[in-house]
Amino acid sequence: MRFLLDSNIWRYVLDAGAQGALLRVANSSSINIQVAPAVVYEALRLRDVPLRDRLISLMTNHRFERLMPEAYSESMEILAEVRRLRPEWLRPSPDQRFFARSRNDWSRKMGGFWVRCARSPETEALRVQMAEGSLLKQAAEQIKDARKEMMDVGWKANPSMDKTLASPLRPVAGWNGEMVEAWRIESWNGVTYALSRPGHPYRDWISPFVELDDGLLHSPAWVEFWLHLASAEALGRQWMRWAHSFAQRFRKVTDGSGADNQLFTYLLETDVVISADKAFLAILDECRPYAPRSLPVGRLVPAGTPGVEAVLSLLQTPHPR
Repeated sequence: MRFLLDSNIWRYVLDAGAQGALLRVANSSSINIQVAPAVVYEALRLRDVPLRDRLISLMTNHRFERLMPEAYSESMEILAEVRRLRPEWLRPSPDQRFFARSRNDWSRKMGGFWVRCARSPETEALRVQMAEGSLLKQAAEQIKDARKEMMDVGWKANPSMDKTLASPLRPVAGWNGEMVEAWRIESWNGVTYALSRPGHPYRDWISPFVELDDGLLHSPAWVEFWLHLASAEALGRQWMRWAHSFAQRFRKVTDGSGADNQLFTYLLETDVVISADKAFLAILDECRPYAPRSLPVGRLVPAGTPGVEAVLSLLQTPHPR
């Protein structure tokens, strides 16, 4: 049984001095307590350095299951769908060395990202700050603008996700002219922008296998791939990103909204997500009837020490192997 802890849970564990109890539970052979890089990034952004370092020390403990970054998992989904639908886009001789080195940096037990964080959180915090730049601020502004747009047009309630359609702002070659599922428009725009930006993680993971600078990103075939051919089930993480951002438009925007959108993609690789954030779990339940793949159980716990006690109780409940 896989358990994913939201960032608020890690903080409550630390405040309650329950690190030892959580680590003892993590030794159980019947559960895996997962830690998502998105949660680690959130800790690395903290201005409170002593708190940041204590959180990173806990999160990087080897007893927890370390997940790959969301950009890697999302990119692998895209590559798999390219292989299925457009194998001619693949390089005949991909740069496997660069890809293997990058993947190894995240997956290795000794060395790599997790060990760097544990040994030098300040260095990794500066690295994250430089890599992200103003992206988080831009994402927060986009979320606020999207919510304002919903309010301006008079949408008071979240419409059914499977009935939410959209279209490009103007005619574009590769689009058949009909309305399409809204997630396709957002994913097409977002992924195209990311792959056009040097240094973006999507580009780092995908470019070893696909030539991105020969006009592909502006071709009719690329538009057709996203708007008509690609499967929502195959690109589940893209759908999850869209679904969270769409549902968020009907809620108050907070400083954590952007980080929640990152964490949402990890829900496809866990069984239970534990959080003290009612809105996060409410969005999960809104998505459940429409999601292209099965979603985990959500468990809401109270804040503070009572929440830690509830988490430990959930984790220690007998689970079938």
